[in-house]
Amino acid sequence: MKRKWIKNGIIGGLLLLALGSSISIKKLDQVRANASEDAFDAVAYAEDFWEEELIPDLEDAVEVNYLTHLLRNRPADAFEQHSEALGIGNIRFFMIQGAGEIRQVGEDDLTVLVETDSSSQVVKIETEYIFGNAVRDASGKVDLTKFEQTMDFNNVSAAINQLVRKKVLPPLKANAEVGKRVTFVGAVEMNREQVDLSEIALIPVHVSFMEGKDQTAYADR
Repeated sequence: MKRKWIKNGIIGGLLLLALGSSISIKKLDQVRANASEDAFDAVAYAEDFWEEELIPDLEDAVEVNYLTHLLRNRPADAFEQHSEALGIGNIRFFMIQGAGEIRQVGEDDLTVLVETDSSSQVVKIETEYIFGNAVRDASGKVDLTKFEQTMDFNNVSAAINQLVRKKVLPPLKANAEVGKRVTFVGAVEMNREQVDLSEIALIPVHVSFMEGKDQTAYADR
């Protein structure tokens, strides 16, 4: 009887040892932390994209009066050479730049007249409703195929728009006055089949106020 009890005890101990070695016990906080690390962080991606890729290359944006000249005279070349898009549809995106005088400060936008020696163009700089994919797609630097989920790709666009609201709009709205001159870079959406140049609405990525012709009084960077 005693030998049987000892045998059963040894077998039970071995089973407990085997079971214990197959189970890994972790604290709940550690599990949540690891899950967070694995999830795609659209905000972090957008901030890195903004600082490392978008802002450094803004000088490559096409000048707005040059672009409108192309759109009026050689529209196919304008879209082929200066626009970006995810697909082959008619909706295309441009990153444009220019300098001009604020002619009107509206509730939702600024009206800026951009003049050169041979042409002029009215540009509406959005100051209230920042949505859509214009900034992300006009840059041509965010590749859909690099994302495992479409939702992540869309969340990047939303995070970029939030950066516009946070970094660009507050100083722009606080300093905007009729008669002030600004330089700007921003993203524009256009329909290839319905181009309307009566006014161009852009989402600003960078705006600077100028004193005189060349001196920059304020920059948003």
